Amino acid sequence: MALQQQNNNNDTEDGNSGININVVRSCTMRQRQKMCATNGWLTMMFLAYSFLLTVRVHFNYSMMVMMIVPLVAVLADRPPCPGAMLDVGVNSTIVVAKRMDWTIREQAVTMGAYFFGTLVSTLPGGVYSSRGYERSIMLWCVATTSATLALVPVAFVQYDSWLAVTFLRFLQGCAFGPTGSCGGTLAGKIIPKTNRILYSTFMFSGTMFGGFFGHLYSGLVIPNVSHNGSYLALSVVGFLWVAVWATMIHLTPYDSDLNSIPMSVSFISTTWTVIMRSMPFVSLLNASFGFGFLYSFITTGIPIYTANVLGGNAVKNGIPVSMTWLIGWMTSIIAGISAASLTNVNTITKTTIRKMYVGIVLIGSPIMLFGVMVAGCQESYVKTFTKMSVILLGFERSSIRINSMDLCPGYVGSLIAMCDVFYSMGNLIDLVVVRSLFSDTMNWSVTFQVTIILSISCSILFLLFGSSLQQCWDQRYIRP
Repeated sequence: MALQQQNNNNDTEDGNSGININVVRSCTMRQRQKMCATNGWLTMMFLAYSFLLTVRVHFNYSMMVMMIVPLVAVLADRPPCPGAMLDVGVNSTIVVAKRMDWTIREQAVTMGAYFFGTLVSTLPGGVYSSRGYERSIMLWCVATTSATLALVPVAFVQYDSWLAVTFLRFLQGCAFGPTGSCGGTLAGKIIPKTNRILYSTFMFSGTMFGGFFGHLYSGLVIPNVSHNGSYLALSVVGFLWVAVWATMIHLTPYDSDLNSIPMSVSFISTTWTVIMRSMPFVSLLNASFGFGFLYSFITTGIPIYTANVLGGNAVKNGIPVSMTWLIGWMTSIIAGISAASLTNVNTITKTTIRKMYVGIVLIGSPIMLFGVMVAGCQESYVKTFTKMSVILLGFERSSIRINSMDLCPGYVGSLIAMCDVFYSMGNLIDLVVVRSLFSDTMNWSVTFQVTIILSISCSILFLLFGSSLQQCWDQRYIRP
């Protein structure tokens, strides 16, 4: 009898042990599936940002070969260096007779229409992304961009319509506007808090990688293959991304700790009244505006300046320029890894890291621009300072871009949207206002000075009041 009872106890223990093992295996399997799903969502967001920035860069190069007198050939107050010859590139598919005779002011408005679009869509998209629509909004953003890409060659070549091209550019800006807040909302939901800095930096660094691929793609395809075909190829890539993303929405797990408490900020609400009184957030908005102005000048103004002064093939120059953006992308990844590791040290806080990185971007890059301005015709110095101004932009991904996630994880979509509004205003003022003021003769001395002074000035408020601490208003309002 005792032996039988002992055997029964052993069977019970073995049964419980088997159950425990099965439970552990089930939990481990679910964790692995969740990790794979998280990596899949973040990788797709990285590719989306890369695609959208490739489109933006590609349009800049396209404007060069489609214009009889492109922006890079505009008259300037600084004469070309001795022996400098400017070539905007030869495209066998575009004869001179088919190029556009747009004024410099018309070209500036077309370029700026992109950021008019972002101003229109950024805040509404950010509000609704925080309400659980971030994946659907992202799908429509990439789909809209892909559709407009297929129509741009038609508007350029078939209709020779400045209005049509400008409107398509506006639609692309509208499609790009909500993407930052969609990414921030998605990252805030699915990334574990311990890995948020590193994973978010990787996801948002897609913009730097897009800068690399956009320059490389345009420098290779436009002068050597086909201008119209380059748009169609990008359109196909975009629609492929949309197909994969739509499939993932229906089949891939999307576990979120915040799904049960959707939080967003309405357009007119008490929440914004409280948020806009927060000095850490106000200083972040100020830094976002300065970065927008700086980024616009570095990505569009500096290529025009180097073409004016140093000459060369402005289109094929995209190939060597792409290497600088590749280094900038790697810098953003290294900065994210460093930020994640340094914040584990007791003597260094996240706030210190954020401020240090903002200083590198909004003070370091303008100092490099000052070096470009004073270098004159010393080609090696101009190229070195130009490359450094681009590379230092990589530190923004781990500072300005993700600081909203520090301040308020619950409202991150709405806060990133507001930051992107100020970022777009900076781009718009640089492209439309400053450039149009000197549309007949570009005054580079004034343009450089305005960019340097404004960028450094916008960093001061963040260096004084910036923070990475979660704010008291994070949990104060739930879906007002």
